[in-house]
Amino acid sequence: MAFVSIGQKYGFVSAGDEFRKELAEARTEEQAKAQKLIANARSDEQAKAKADTVAALREMGIPENQIEEVQARIDALQKKRREQA
Repeated sequence: MAFVSIGQKYGFVSAGDEFRKELAEARTEEQAKAQKLIANARSDEQAKAKADTVAALREMGIPENQIEEVQARIDALQKKRREQA
């Protein structure tokens, strides 16, 4: 059990307690922002990769229905890898 001062025991809040609380909240907010930026970057990269794949398959002369099938297989493999990680 952590040390509890007499003031904390009776509900008094010190300036240090308040400062530590604000620091913890700021860290939490920054971490949430960073995670959101990472997620956005990943989705942008995935969209670009998908577009590049489709463009390459079209250049190879593969019909649209087969391109959709290949893209579905790629999506399934990526989902499986994310679940395993």
